[in-house]
Amino acid sequence: MAFEISKLMAKELSSVGMNLNFSPIADVATNPKNPVIGNRAYGKTAEEVAKFCSAVVRGHLAGGVQPCAKHFPGHGDTSTDSHFALPAVDTPIETLKKREFLPFQKSFKSGCSFVMSAHVMMRTIDPKVPATLSSKILKDILRKQLRYSGIIISDDLEMKAITDHYGAAEAPRLALEAGCDLLIYRSEPAARAGYESLVQAIEAGKLSADTVVEAAQRSRELKKKVLLPYQSVNIAEIGDRLAVLERRTSRCIAQILS
Repeated sequence: MAFEISKLMAKELSSVGMNLNFSPIADVATNPKNPVIGNRAYGKTAEEVAKFCSAVVRGHLAGGVQPCAKHFPGHGDTSTDSHFALPAVDTPIETLKKREFLPFQKSFKSGCSFVMSAHVMMRTIDPKVPATLSSKILKDILRKQLRYSGIIISDDLEMKAITDHYGAAEAPRLALEAGCDLLIYRSEPAARAGYESLVQAIEAGKLSADTVVEAAQRSRELKKKVLLPYQSVNIAEIGDRLAVLERRTSRCIAQILS
């Protein structure tokens, strides 16, 4: 069911010009007091979440949309919402490997080429900064230990877990240096300000241009491989295409549930 519904979701997204979706959520819901993941997670065990993530990834790819697993290395065991504060957990690294990492690894094996970082401080790995700003987590663990070679996308850099502790001007530089390839901003003014702060950091010698070039090159190569050529959308036809997909979705769900 997860595969079929994800495939239909992807086809609807594709029909309106979307080629990337920030899904699936690969977090394991192990903390009942978690205020932000909760029922967004597919389950309470790594095996259950991994199974759903694999299906959602494969469904998106079959429907022509790239999936993005989130939030690495895991946001399921927190009791704080990173939109408003900085969560910190003391989960042992061995537990993380057996539990939190498993759904991400399954997603990667299923063809997922994008992963989003978590604004969560994993104190057993890096007690100084959250995962989005941690080279120990993004480079040493995600790149080297898990051998992930796709795109790393930051979570929204306007969230208070970042802005209240590391500053809007410094955060984009820290994220790129930690290993992020793309940075998310929910508003255009903040995105432009982040861009300007990166330009200033390069000009001041605080950020290596090579770091930016390497991230850009990785993005270009993957874009060329899985996102191009971009299929433009005929606005006048969108209504008809979505209506067809809606009927197909209803029939598909009815067949699955029958």
